[in-house]
Amino acid sequence: MRSPLRPLRLLVSAGVSATLSLGLAAGAAPAIADTGAAAEPAPVSEQAVRAFLDERVPALLEEFDTPGAVVSVSDGPATLFQQGYGVTDLESQEPVSAEDTSFPVASVSKSFTAVAMLQLVEQGEIDLDTDVNEYLPEDVRVPDTFPGRPITPHHLLTHTAGFEEAVGGMMPAEGEPVSPLRDYVGDHVPERVEPPGRFVAYSNYGTAMAGLIVEEVSGQDFMAYAQEHVFGPLGMERSGFATTDAAAERFDVPNLHRYPGRNEVQPPEPLNVIPAGGGYATAADMTRFMGALLGGGELDGTRILSTESTELMLGHRAGNHDELAGSGYGTWERHLDPVRVVGHSGDIGGGHSEYALVPGADLGIFVSVNSDGSGTDILNDLRTTIVTEFLEEFAGTAAAGPAAMAAMDGGSLDRLAGVYVTTRTGQNDPGALKTAMDQVTVTAQRDGTLRTTSPMLPGATWTPVGKGVFENEDGDRLAFMEEDGEVIGLSMDALASQGYKRVDTLADPLLHVMVAMGALLVVATVVAWPVTALVRTVRRGDAAPYRGAARISRLGAALTGLICVGFVGFLVYAMSGSGLLETLLFTSSPALTVPLAVAGALTAGLLVAAVAAWARRWWSLSGRLHYTLVALAAAVFVGIAGYYNLVWLP
Repeated sequence: MRSPLRPLRLLVSAGVSATLSLGLAAGAAPAIADTGAAAEPAPVSEQAVRAFLDERVPALLEEFDTPGAVVSVSDGPATLFQQGYGVTDLESQEPVSAEDTSFPVASVSKSFTAVAMLQLVEQGEIDLDTDVNEYLPEDVRVPDTFPGRPITPHHLLTHTAGFEEAVGGMMPAEGEPVSPLRDYVGDHVPERVEPPGRFVAYSNYGTAMAGLIVEEVSGQDFMAYAQEHVFGPLGMERSGFATTDAAAERFDVPNLHRYPGRNEVQPPEPLNVIPAGGGYATAADMTRFMGALLGGGELDGTRILSTESTELMLGHRAGNHDELAGSGYGTWERHLDPVRVVGHSGDIGGGHSEYALVPGADLGIFVSVNSDGSGTDILNDLRTTIVTEFLEEFAGTAAAGPAAMAAMDGGSLDRLAGVYVTTRTGQNDPGALKTAMDQVTVTAQRDGTLRTTSPMLPGATWTPVGKGVFENEDGDRLAFMEEDGEVIGLSMDALASQGYKRVDTLADPLLHVMVAMGALLVVATVVAWPVTALVRTVRRGDAAPYRGAARISRLGAALTGLICVGFVGFLVYAMSGSGLLETLLFTSSPALTVPLAVAGALTAGLLVAAVAAWARRWWSLSGRLHYTLVALAAAVFVGIAGYYNLVWLP
């Protein structure tokens, strides 16, 4: 469910947005890299598609070190092609089956949830523009943070509700059962940090709330409703929403593999956000789902949606900028001249799926793989590469290159320069760490272009092609958002599922990281104390003459330093690709907040002791200065950690 950005999966869609995004978590389909002038697409036929995929998919499985994949292609409502490649598990060597192997499709599930909600809209049970609180139980209602601007089902389905990305509770704690949907949604209401509609910010919670609304309005358990009204009517017999335990009993689920070069089996990840990422599907069943969408909501004489509702899913319903890709209901679009592509991707530890539709050509493709693979391009993994190459071959999606440079003076560019942080982030749990990684710095250059740098994304130079719109050398687009004449954010076609909000210098996460690391280095100098004590012992024949409060104060400083350095080491390990960080975040583990809470309490004592040291003349002048610097540095480090919600408070 995470975003396709690795390692942003550790924090989000998701999704993670993703991390579940679990995602970025995540999330939206990544942009397809442009490869030059658009070519005439190849004729679409079963023979041509088979020849192309039978050659490319096995080669790509080997290139990306991935055990198995499944691909299916829809030609309008008809199934044109479906095939499994490789194996479901390296040990058993069971072959992947397009008909029988049910892959966890993670955030692709959001499209199923959108269908369920739109069915109730058609029946007059839900109004897309009504306050969601009208459909929610009283104890689950969202606060009226922005009076007169309620969250509506439209906002939930387009990820524009303005929720923070609160990831805590998305997975049950180890040994705990999956929470009922009402309990999860009610117990983890995120803060409303933006007015509805201001920014796109991928939200697994928002889709979970949409699922709860379906449950409340229909009077049926959400999973049962989807089975009866979505999967069942389409004949998707080996697909559905399920907990991991139920899926293992109902379906033939492949083993998921993580850790490039090792391909170790990833245990199934139980989720509390079933509507946002708890779906399973075979390739054969996904061709039926794609066929229904391409058929205006109807397949084989069975209608699951009206033509109008299907257009709501496949059309442009929201976005950060009118000229960039945005969202439909339960889908994401791409701007790939000369054709329009819409669909959804999904990411979970060891599993990645995507379906992409070309409505103008009545063409659809679904791909799912059972490994994270060994690719290094975070925007073009194995799953994405298969989809990309297929669309280039059969839909002619290769762009013609960047447009001509538009006139824009340097002064206009200067107003765009600054730091922009992701709109898909938490503000009240450790998921706020994502802002320290997912940010963009924009610099105006003398030649009339912009330069962007980011800890996560490759640097790029952007040429103005219109008012507030820029393209890089690959034809990817970036645009700036304005409000009341002020630049408030930017967005990219490659990351339609989120925007980037402008922040001032003091809120720059890179500045925070640099200051925190500098403070940590100062705190770490307490390791010098045992060395100096040993030197004194050797020279004088005795240990340092510190007793009572002075000695306790130095021990407290040493313990504080040990905790802070140890915590950073633990955090680096958790982010190293082991999957540990996402588990800690999604289960709201105290391991992310308690250590620095202890360090914070000790730091308060250090500050008091520093005052006492000067008043009572503990140690030498240099000793008092060093101790005071350590105490102040510890306060700075813990303070910055607290800003990112890494310090537990009662």
